[in-house]
Amino acid sequence: MRFTVKDLIILFVTSSALLLTPIRSDAQINIKLLAKMAKSCHKDVVSVSYYKKMGLAINTKTLDASFLQKCVKPRYYYSLVMSRFPWLSSTREIMPGYPGSVVVGQLAYNVQKAFSDKLYLLECLINHSECGRIHEVIASDYEILAETVGRYEYLIYVCPSCVVAYNDVSASRTAILKAFIQWFLKLDKPKRRELILLLGDEDKARELRQSIYNESETAVNKYESVRRQIEHEEQERRRQELIGN
Repeated sequence: MRFTVKDLIILFVTSSALLLTPIRSDAQINIKLLAKMAKSCHKDVVSVSYYKKMGLAINTKTLDASFLQKCVKPRYYYSLVMSRFPWLSSTREIMPGYPGSVVVGQLAYNVQKAFSDKLYLLECLINHSECGRIHEVIASDYEILAETVGRYEYLIYVCPSCVVAYNDVSASRTAILKAFIQWFLKLDKPKRRELILLLGDEDKARELRQSIYNESETAVNKYESVRRQIEHEEQERRRQELIGN
């Protein structure tokens, strides 16, 4: 589906409808947070100026409803991480325009999304070995084109400034990895231990990443269900108007 005026009205209504939609007690998602993320995504996904901030010339008319899911899910996930580690918001950037909190969220999100349960963070920090997976996630070689935006939804929809920061770094991959390691090592020891509980390779860390990812998956499914319901109701209303009832 392409975004028409009718589609945009449906999408706008969706975020409000989420707050009025009953949710099963076992779903365990934050419906207010989901509504907030949906509202922000509805604004940004179809905004030409939003992509221009990253130097992307994207024809938003070619984007469909799937891109809203690509936005809602990582934003919801990132918000959950921040709610569990609120002190992350006050940490410094690993490099200009690239918050350390985003790196943490990106590592947790993408490693779980790829169904890989090993980051080898401690091994990487101790002797700079086994950094391959971390290197791949936070400093992947991406030339962002309109047709490949979906591959990098986390950075694009959570941290547009990170895309610009990356493109401004001539040393690219190695520079970002080194910046992250230096950022991590400058944290207080209690904070480092907390992050190991999220980014480590122990069972508890993998279970935490999985639980956050599962909730985000449930949230985006809930969002899509409500969006489809509203779209169906709008189609039914129009049908009734056409036949005169």
